[in-house]
Amino acid sequence: MLKVDLSSNEKYYLDGRFFLITKGKVITKDILASGKIISNENCLREGELVGNFFNISSNFNVNLPEIDVEVEALEETTLEEFKFSKKDILKNTVFEKMLSQLIKKSIIKFLYQLYDSKGYILAILKLYANSDNEIPKKEISYENFNISKSQFYLIYSKLKKENYIIEEKNLVKLNIEKINEYLNHLVLDECSGKEEECFQKK
Repeated sequence: MLKVDLSSNEKYYLDGRFFLITKGKVITKDILASGKIISNENCLREGELVGNFFNISSNFNVNLPEIDVEVEALEETTLEEFKFSKKDILKNTVFEKMLSQLIKKSIIKFLYQLYDSKGYILAILKLYANSDNEIPKKEISYENFNISKSQFYLIYSKLKKENYIIEEKNLVKLNIEKINEYLNHLVLDECSGKEEECFQKK
């Protein structure tokens, strides 16, 4: 089992692994292939796990870029590699559902920083859509998007006019090809010539 000792302010890339903090505390940063850094404001302490939890569940209809997690020690810190089986987690239905809900909340915060307002709403709509790319109208509310009511409905009306979404009776249907094209375009702009390093188009 890998053990890592860090001095205060020392940084360490997790390289896809999970670690248990057995001493000290850290803050984490998500490093995208484009070089963009998304900082996490909460510090993690002894007894907590660090890693890219987005990789645990594949139940989300949204593309995420490749992410490396960097930790920075806020004091003398010890990390011990923590290995677990994704298969074992998925066997426990209750635990998997709880974990999926927590991951979904994290994804929503992550998408807010990754995309512009239009892309953010499109990505969240994808997140809530079923396998037929449809969402019941009653499930769509500005409160699910963590933005103001006026901003949400202004962008939502534009998405209808531009045919990203189509309302039919009680359903909202996503024009998934057009949505993916827009989201992928945003990511390629963010990559600035590093397309091969960024996540694959769906």
